Amino acid sequence: MKTRGGTAMRWPEQPLLVFLAAAMLYGCTKEAVPKADGGSAAALQQQNSTSGAVVAAAIGSGWVEYFPTKKIHLDDANGLQIFNWTTYKSVGNPICADYTYSNGTETFRLLNTQTNRSEIRLLNDYSTGSRQFEGYVKIVPPLNDESLMQIFGSTSGATQLMIRGYSADGGSIRGAGQTLATNIYDQEVKINVIHLQENVGNRIKIYVNGVKKADIADNESVTNYMKYGNYGTLTTGTATVQWRNVKLYKDGTAPN
Repeated sequence: MKTRGGTAMRWPEQPLLVFLAAAMLYGCTKEAVPKADGGSAAALQQQNSTSGAVVAAAIGSGWVEYFPTKKIHLDDANGLQIFNWTTYKSVGNPICADYTYSNGTETFRLLNTQTNRSEIRLLNDYSTGSRQFEGYVKIVPPLNDESLMQIFGSTSGATQLMIRGYSADGGSIRGAGQTLATNIYDQEVKINVIHLQENVGNRIKIYVNGVKKADIADNESVTNYMKYGNYGTLTTGTATVQWRNVKLYKDGTAPN
């Protein structure tokens, strides 16, 4: 008969103690159950894209985040080149334009006059319903007169909305025919663009740091898609734009 603390241990107690010890050991050594696909960002994104969960962070109500395919557009002396999305891509020899992704920040650089384009083309073509673009943009001096974000598609040209960065007023952003922000060189600015197609309101609304800065009509019944980055004829030595935490939403309602 074994003893416990100098006291005789009865036989029926021994199996119980063995069971408890085994349970404690298992609880200390058991590995966490892995998430689908190892919990990778791609897998989590796919889970989110199919969940249909309403996102509270977007401006307005009822918005659902979605994840359209991205294409990298770069331009050099050979013209426009289109690439599948990756964390880094460049063109030219020496490099004249490149794109870099790191920890949620996308950097678009134009390095000489052999290029006029470093951008992301979203494959989110749509002709009905509501869409919202959200992201934090930073323009770096001496950038001047470069496109930052665009709703592509129009009956009278290539674009329905263009947001551009300028050197005036300490770095400024213009869109929808008006100045949206000033004195923003080297500072992040939050941009939200809501597009309501003809069947849900005929409006395009622009918000800067959560404040509505523009509200214009959209009466063109066309298919649109969105682009963002750094593109336009290079008039300065270089031009750099950063977009961080870009998100896309659909099927929501804009504030009044």
